Amino acid sequence: MAQDPSEPANLVLEHLRIIRAEANATRAETNLRFDSIDARFDKIEADIAGIRKDIKGFKLNVIAEVYKANLTVSSVAGHHRRIEALERKLP
Repeated sequence: MAQDPSEPANLVLEHLRIIRAEANATRAETNLRFDSIDARFDKIEADIAGIRKDIKGFKLNVIAEVYKANLTVSSVAGHHRRIEALERKLP
């Protein structure tokens, strides 16, 4: 039997096709992993945005509480001054 002269070329082409299929499979797997990582980063970014919003709300609440406390102290101090003024007027 004589060997077909194109057979080695066909074997090389078949081997190249297998290598290309493996490379494409690897590329597809890598793309899936990157998509998964992108989704995880998107979730982390959303979580960070929520945390920032919460912190901003906490800051506003703290500012409001400090303002109320200052008003209370100011009011007590004002009442104390008025009482002292009234006590000085008493004989």
